Parts: sequence; structure tokens; C-alpha cells
Amino acid sequence: MFKRPKDTPDSKPAEDKSPPVGTRIVEKTARTEGDASSANRAVTPAYEIRKPAVRTLQSPPSYSANATPANLHVGRGLRLEGKIESCDSLVIEGDVQATIESGTLTISETGEVRGEATVDQAEIQGRFDGTLVVRKCLTINATGKVTGTIRYGELKVEQGGRLTGQVEAAEAGAVVARPTSSTASPVSRSPVESPE
Repeated sequence: MFKRPKDTPDSKPAEDKSPPVGTRIVEKTARTEGDASSANRAVTPAYEIRKPAVRTLQSPPSYSANATPANLHVGRGLRLEGKIESCDSLVIEGDVQATIESGTLTISETGEVRGEATVDQAEIQGRFDGTLVVRKCLTINATGKVTGTIRYGELKVEQGGRLTGQVEAAEAGAVVARPTSSTASPVSRSPVESPE
């Protein structure tokens, strides 16, 4: 298989001393005049080089161990019922019937949500039916449909987006909170107008 150089003396055949897996072979090399490096160098065997890299799950380096974001993605075709809390980012492509408390809420075109949601920001491309409280900005895209009781800090509706029900806007600087009862007085009522 390997040919021996002509100037090498014939000696006993080498015994099969293969190193254990994961070890490196140290190869002795002859020094040349201009070579200041060591006469030994580490060589990785070919069978070690061909091993695929093992992927490990690690948090992104930009977050510290205490500040890892809590993200949840409900995929297309999935159905979820219950209560979702302490979620920094929630993306819904499936069917959800729940009480939601999240940082940001994104409902894709295939997503459908029924229940109550209290979030900092929301982007609706699918359907929402229930009580929606958005502390900052509520964005309803062209394919979005929101029905029920809606309270928001700021509202953006694209042409084609639908907003139906009791709609309340918070005054500038006011903190938007969830209504405590059905007799709660609105902060200010704003009529729903379609963009021209």
C-alpha cells in the first residue's frame, strides 16, 4: 500500500499499534536550518478528520445566563390551549385558544387566536378574537382581522386590515392596562376608519 523510500533501511515490519480513538499522533520530523519550530508536530489521523462536527445547543453570546429570552413558536397545523406567560416573543402560525401575557405577539396569516392577550407589541396578519390589550403598538396588516375588545397605545392598520368591536385608545403617556370588569370606562373611544 505504501512504498518505502529507497534510502530507508529494511527493518522488521511495523507492529500494528493503532492509537485509541481521539488521540493525536506525534510525528518526529527532521529540523532544517531555517526551521525554528520544534522537531515534533501533532498530526490528526484521517479517521478523526472525517468525523462530523457535533452541534450543541448554546445560548447566543449576546445574552447573559440570566437574561436568556423566552421565545415560543406555535407552528402551522398545531393546536394549543391553556395559558402562556412570561414569554418575550410569541409567534403563532397555528390555532391557539389561551390567555396570553407576552412581550411581542405575532400572528401569521395562517394563525388564529381566541382568548385574552396582554402584550407590549402585536402584529396581526391572521385572526384574533377576544380581548386584546397592547401597551405600545398594535399593527394590523392587510390580511389581519381583529374582533372583540381592543385596547392599544398606538394603532397601525394597513389597507384591507379589519378591526371590529369595542376599540379603546390610551391617552398619550398613559399606561394601557387590562380592563378589570365589563363596566370599566374606556380611556377614549376612537371610531374605526378605513385608510384611504
